[in-house]
Amino acid sequence: MHSFTMFTVFLLMCALFADVSSGWLIIMGGNDRGCPWRAGAHPFYFGTTHLGCIMKHGKKGRKRSAPWRGTWDLWHRFIQYRGFFYDFKTNSRVSIARSRLNGHLCPGAREQYPAGYSELSPECIEGCAKNYKCQFGEYIFPINNCHNFANRLSEVLCRRGTTCPGWCMGGCNDVEHNY
Repeated sequence: MHSFTMFTVFLLMCALFADVSSGWLIIMGGNDRGCPWRAGAHPFYFGTTHLGCIMKHGKKGRKRSAPWRGTWDLWHRFIQYRGFFYDFKTNSRVSIARSRLNGHLCPGAREQYPAGYSELSPECIEGCAKNYKCQFGEYIFPINNCHNFANRLSEVLCRRGTTCPGWCMGGCNDVEHNY
């Protein structure tokens, strides 16, 4: 009976923190349906870095919908697009770099195949990164973490055309450039 109670509590916790519009799939896996290749589009990738290692070294350094990944993964998640890596850090700042956050110290990699394709400029995505905290709030582990950030950037990247979303043009500047 005890294991049944623990399982019920686990299911309730998952339901509390799951994105109800997408249901259990957010916790259990990902969605790769809606961002196909098109002329002039560039690939973007999800990737991960070992979370324990990031934490150890961190002080140093749906509709047709876009692809997304689970939000309760024990790996730090990032997006790579057009030579840049975009990471949402626990200090609520976004890192934009030419290499993976702590990649020289921590295991991890980008996924082998593109999550999707985008026609947006790197300047647009940098604007989204700069304005992310003002639009979606501070880093809060179960609610607004690196996985939520990567999924939201994926939604932006999956838009058709070259028009950047209005929220990406705001006046925030919560970003760290690590070139």
